Amino acid sequence: MSIEPPQPQPLEPLATEILEALRTSPAAGEIVLGGYFALRQYMDYRVTHDVDAWWRTGRSETAMRAIQGALSEVANRHELKVREREWGETVSFELVGEGGTIFSFQIALRSVELEPPLPSRWPPILIESLHDNIGSKMNALVQRGAARDFLDVREAVARNLVSVSECWDLWARKNPAGDLNAARVHVLRHLEALEQRRPLEGIQGPEERARAESTRAWIRESLLELPRQPKRR
Repeated sequence: MSIEPPQPQPLEPLATEILEALRTSPAAGEIVLGGYFALRQYMDYRVTHDVDAWWRTGRSETAMRAIQGALSEVANRHELKVREREWGETVSFELVGEGGTIFSFQIALRSVELEPPLPSRWPPILIESLHDNIGSKMNALVQRGAARDFLDVREAVARNLVSVSECWDLWARKNPAGDLNAARVHVLRHLEALEQRRPLEGIQGPEERARAESTRAWIRESLLELPRQPKRR
């Protein structure tokens, strides 16, 4: 059963302006909000200044023009420039100021959809289901293992939105031919690389250091089910 997204805290102003501008276009129904922007509609614990999205049925040139128009409208209002970049199956529309990029709207093709998307706060724009979102987040954790991916997965489990076993089940549904053991190895490698880049002793604030240590232990012991490591003295 899909979980309806609750009302989130106030969003980044530029994101709100752009989504409100997009509401005027029927073609916006081809846009499905994803990434942490969508996850934030279910749990709100960190800030994001960008919007990630998927195409509902495939790349729509009409919706592309709607996005370009919405970005241009907001850019003119704030004396910003619009830059468009494209790589692979992803298109990034960016608002650029004197200091560089301050906002991006990225949209890509979705490979596997687990559940139909839900209505968002900005109809006809849609929002991906929680299960689709966590499945994509697990994909990101296996493929790139950014620090925010570890944090997002742990927070979703801590808030009882999903269990650890459900996280891996959603990954498997996104990757029907995938090797679960190999996926766990990739996650461990990403974690070890993160620990090498940012060792605990190099983290200055005691609260931040304790949070990093706790998160890393949770990844090993709960998500990857590895033996508990002895604490460093």
